Amino acid sequence: METKTIDVSWKTLWKIVIFAVLIGVLYEGRQILLGLFLAVIISSGLEGVVDILEARIKFPRSVSVIFIFLAALITFIIIVYTVVPFLLVEINTIFAGVSASSLGAWSFLLNFQTSQSVSATVSKISTQLVSSQSSPISLFSSAVGSFGLAIAVIISSFYLSLGHDGVEKFLKIVTPPDYEETTMRIYSKSKQLIGAWFRMQLLLSLIMGCTVWIGLSLLGVKYAFLIAVLAAFFELVPFLGPILSGAIAIVAALLTSTTLAIYTLIFFLVAQQFESNILIPLLSRRSVGLHPVIVIVALLIGATIGGALGVIISVPAAAVFQEVVQDWSSKKRANSNNAA
Repeated sequence: METKTIDVSWKTLWKIVIFAVLIGVLYEGRQILLGLFLAVIISSGLEGVVDILEARIKFPRSVSVIFIFLAALITFIIIVYTVVPFLLVEINTIFAGVSASSLGAWSFLLNFQTSQSVSATVSKISTQLVSSQSSPISLFSSAVGSFGLAIAVIISSFYLSLGHDGVEKFLKIVTPPDYEETTMRIYSKSKQLIGAWFRMQLLLSLIMGCTVWIGLSLLGVKYAFLIAVLAAFFELVPFLGPILSGAIAIVAALLTSTTLAIYTLIFFLVAQQFESNILIPLLSRRSVGLHPVIVIVALLIGATIGGALGVIISVPAAAVFQEVVQDWSSKKRANSNNAA
């Protein structure tokens, strides 16, 4: 039996080593890559709004982009100064209705009063942090890292939106020349879907958050405002988000009575039908077009790889992946037909 010898050059070995190192670096920096992808999603989502301001109102593109981001900043500040105090009041009410033994290490929050001095509150929180399993340094570094990533995403999306075809120019810079044409073709197909999905999810979050707040307030469910805020955030997670917010509302209603919980369940079923059959057809003529099972799998993969950030971008990423598969299948069929 003959033995075959495979000669591997040093050049090939170095390529393998460099490729393995590159994969390791990409994995370690996956949060940065996910943040960059989120910036592309935001820029694609704002493209339609910028075009309207530029074409119809005759704003220069730079002024339009600055106006949009400035309006978003002002809206965020207003939310912080108006919504957050209501949330703190409702969270404090929830803690006030829970026994100290059930809260465990966080039982000191039960004794929180607005009249307490800042120094006393800081002292209690500091003691709790020192005695917890997570060190203050790790908590601080995690908070700073998340804040820095959020700022980087905002700045990146701003610069990508500032110029015409900003995302396309960026992709041409980072894409190897051999794959540039394919990348541009896939992005052009995905751009409309991603933009429509981004704008639709923002509007759905706002409308459904207000709907849940009004509905639960009329029913008399406790913590209606807090549940409405959670419903607005969960709306960014397709299929699973409304189920989670509905489950939380039903549990909150059970604290009052079983009858109220049944009414709450009926309300969320009606709200879900209102969203599915009226809101979504009105807000979007085109959808991402993904099967619900694919969306759920994408959400699970996104949560495993990137946590909350991975969940947010999982659906657009799945849409892009679908376009990649379809483009590959089309090229394969074209090659087969040419060969035949």
